[in-house]
Amino acid sequence: MSVFTDKRVFGIKRKNASGLSTAGQVCANDIILWVIFLLPVSIVLHGAGQCFVAIGLFAGNVIGWIFLSKRMNSYVEISKKKIHNAPELFAARYDSWLLKDIVSVIWIVTLGLILVSVLKVIVSVAAYFMNMDEWICMAIIVAFLVFATILIDNRLMGIIKTVVFILVIIACFVMIGLVFYRMDVWEILDNYRRARLSGGTSTYLNILYYDGDTVNAGSAVSMAGVGLGCIAMPLMYKGVINIQNVKELDAGRIWAIVFEGFTIISSCALALLVVPVLYPGRISAYMNSFQVYNLMLKRLLGENEHADIIRLVVLMIFILAVVVMLESFMRTICEHIRGIVPSIKKAGRGLKLAIDITVVVLTGVILLAFGIFVEYDRERMITLSWGMCTAALAAPLMLSLMYRHSTKAGVYVGIISGMASFIVWNFISLIHGETLKAYLDLSGDVAGFAVSFILTVLVSVCTRKNSEEELKDFDHMVEEQR
Repeated sequence: MSVFTDKRVFGIKRKNASGLSTAGQVCANDIILWVIFLLPVSIVLHGAGQCFVAIGLFAGNVIGWIFLSKRMNSYVEISKKKIHNAPELFAARYDSWLLKDIVSVIWIVTLGLILVSVLKVIVSVAAYFMNMDEWICMAIIVAFLVFATILIDNRLMGIIKTVVFILVIIACFVMIGLVFYRMDVWEILDNYRRARLSGGTSTYLNILYYDGDTVNAGSAVSMAGVGLGCIAMPLMYKGVINIQNVKELDAGRIWAIVFEGFTIISSCALALLVVPVLYPGRISAYMNSFQVYNLMLKRLLGENEHADIIRLVVLMIFILAVVVMLESFMRTICEHIRGIVPSIKKAGRGLKLAIDITVVVLTGVILLAFGIFVEYDRERMITLSWGMCTAALAAPLMLSLMYRHSTKAGVYVGIISGMASFIVWNFISLIHGETLKAYLDLSGDVAGFAVSFILTVLVSVCTRKNSEEELKDFDHMVEEQR
């Protein structure tokens, strides 16, 4: 057997995966990260204007599911080359395994930094509830990720993630219902006014304001631009690749949009209700979403044995949701690392399985060491690593499935220019001692995506076309969409 779903031991074996479980699994990976882990505190601190991030996330996922997922599935079916994951699409289209490895490395680094950053927060929360040293708690969670990656079938894990994801949606709506059960509308509005929010209650609750100031075009685009990285999400976790039945794929696309819509609406509404529920208390920028929800549940349920049990169950649902998301990150990281490791000719199944397990264990050890010994601004690291990945990969991957004449040279230039633009835009002072991000109030991931998109197209137009065989495969893929 093989540890990984791309069957490194037996060769690729596509399964007729369920559209529902695939949708739940993919949605759980990115939506939970943003709307459960990062977005609530940001909305509470800055107001409803931060909902532009949620709008961008939803739009990016919808674009990915509607316009790219079916093309990816068709291309995998049509191509004579083996495609196990999205990076190998680049190898198939442009006949370049080096390009595939570059994409894999970017994805590995991005997911690795996000995984460790989220893991540090989860560990602090879990250690508090379990009265345990943080390093021990971190070792337990990493050990779970290692064993889950090795032992649990990806299809079973997809079902588990779907169930957990649905529980998260239910928990959000239950908490919202509990708020309105405990407080009437006038009390909620009165508490908003008493809280003396920046700009006033109406400004705080107006999506066109952020931190009491009007949201300008640059800020709105930057916040919504976070969703650009989600365009490729349905492809990067390869659930789309494993669906052979077109009806199941269509069902998965519909379920994904439904899941994401409900989760974004419920989590944003819940975050906006934190202020009146906690009044006269306030939260700080140093708190995480789990601490906020803990305080909110204490205020709503009170302090008694039954309330403590309910509060623990709800918080455990949120923590479990993030842990299963981390398992997806871990599995994907290991699969891409395994894809980079050179194949050993005439290696038996036992040796290949041993290599698979070694990759997983070493990855876990590295993550554990990094999590224990390296300190940094976790939220900033998540944002920067996500932005860099968006700037580098979103446009080339999208164009590889949408633009017939995209070439290897064009994609190389798109990846490099996107990364360079992101770095220059965010970190180098160019105008009046300010970075372009500060001066134009536009994020580097949006600028990087735009530069990458334009240069990929321009260089592709000016360079040699792909082989006739590849162009026929692309045309066949397009024809199947009609």
